Amino acid sequence: MADMNTWINAFLALFAILNPLGNLPIFAGMARSLDPVTRRRLFNVATVAGLVTLSVLTLCGQWIMETVFHITMAEFKIAGGVMLIVISVRNLVLSSDPRAKEPRGEEVLQMGVVPIAIPMLVGPGSVVTAILILNRDGPLVAYTSIVSVFALTWIILQSSSLLHRIVGPLG
Repeated sequence: MADMNTWINAFLALFAILNPLGNLPIFAGMARSLDPVTRRRLFNVATVAGLVTLSVLTLCGQWIMETVFHITMAEFKIAGGVMLIVISVRNLVLSSDPRAKEPRGEEVLQMGVVPIAIPMLVGPGSVVTAILILNRDGPLVAYTSIVSVFALTWIILQSSSLLHRIVGPLG
């Protein structure tokens, strides 16, 4: 591995973009009516789906951009920077409504994939960030930071009810 500072920077960048703590009121609101077993299953599905999706897109994303869309890495970096600024400003300015319709049956687990894993956890910003980390720091740093961020995200999701009670509905 390069050095610990490089890995920590990659981890923090991905964690900030995935933002499981900032989305905590939304996650808690989506799962508030679920029994504990179903809630755990929902968040297990969300974490695994997010991890697999981000890992695959990190591996294939640059190839897709260059081959299919003819976008160079330099253009990708510029667009990614602009996208990260827009996402950051949006997160600062807009507040989310934690109320969501109550899922039933198989809908509950599907909700773990869409909208929790994609696009709430793995959106354009996290894909751009992961690809840039892969290109800058190499696959070991990129994939260990992705796995570590999703491990911490899983802990946060599994603790969402408790954390939501501690920090309150507005965080």
